[in-house]
Amino acid sequence: MEAIMSRTRINLKYFFSNILNAVGAGVVIALLPNALLGELLKLFKDQHPILELVFQLVTIIQSFMAFIIGILAAHQFKFSGAGASMIGVSAMLGSGAIQMNANGIALKGIGDIINVILVIIIACALYLLLQGKFGSLEMIILPVFIPVVSGLIGLTTLPYIQIITKSLGHMINSFTEFNPLIMSILISVTFSLLMVTPISLVAIATAISLNGLGSGAANMGIVAACVTFFFGSLRVNSVGVNLVLFIGAAKMMIPVYLKHLIIAIPLTINGIISGLLTYFIGIKGTPLSAGFGYTGLVGPINAFNRMPGDSTFNIILLALGYFIVPFISAFIIHELCKKFIPSYNDNIYRFEITHQ
Repeated sequence: MEAIMSRTRINLKYFFSNILNAVGAGVVIALLPNALLGELLKLFKDQHPILELVFQLVTIIQSFMAFIIGILAAHQFKFSGAGASMIGVSAMLGSGAIQMNANGIALKGIGDIINVILVIIIACALYLLLQGKFGSLEMIILPVFIPVVSGLIGLTTLPYIQIITKSLGHMINSFTEFNPLIMSILISVTFSLLMVTPISLVAIATAISLNGLGSGAANMGIVAACVTFFFGSLRVNSVGVNLVLFIGAAKMMIPVYLKHLIIAIPLTINGIISGLLTYFIGIKGTPLSAGFGYTGLVGPINAFNRMPGDSTFNIILLALGYFIVPFISAFIIHELCKKFIPSYNDNIYRFEITHQ
């Protein structure tokens, strides 16, 4: 009995590890093109039809995030091509990214990542249970049953899952009632802790219309998370992983963070420092810029546009706030955590994904 329970725990750990690894990689693949090029393309696309088309394409790519995560999850489990397509379609149907109305269907946003994970868990479990059970009828039954059942469950749970995002939004919105310094620290720490989770911070910021200094603090919280994971990863991961983290796509580390919650300690400390930088420099932004950090220079550009005074001096301040101080402080904090926290070391930041 004990052997069976041990084997079950290993199988469950393998199952959920595959799902989380797929989420980490899929988020990067889907969001990186728009994060890198989106803000730059906005500056030049109006007079150039080709750039307008490229902007539309990178926006569409991120709307297929659920499908990409589903395909990668199936790949982790070594499903066939047909099986992978079923999981991808299931994730897309249940994500909330597809909006149905009287005029047809449309893509809206990236969907709810938490709900995407739930749908993928259901779809993968169904495929594992049912594959090989129907013989020659498998290619008739499974492509109908798995996407429809998984997608239906996903659309049913979506409104309830979205309550989590709304509740967090209300909590963050309550921080704006404090004085500007306390508000900046609380929002920065919160966004730093939530950045590398399945929760969409852009959705929270836009839902509560987080503007001005609050948006800047959120933006700097993202920076805090990015530099924390960058220095943690630097010695244990490949150049490619570290480059992605340096660019600012820290969401790929979701599986790492959820397995090692001790990382919340440097995230909190770096979040406090970023909150202080926000207040003393006067970093501001918009609801849409709040969830991007320095990726694609979305945060710095929006902050620069809202800063009064000499442009050169403002650029120096933003360079200090977004790059120099956060990187130096994150390195020092990482080394101090390794020295004083027994369970904290470089290896907890190791990013692993199965190559097949």
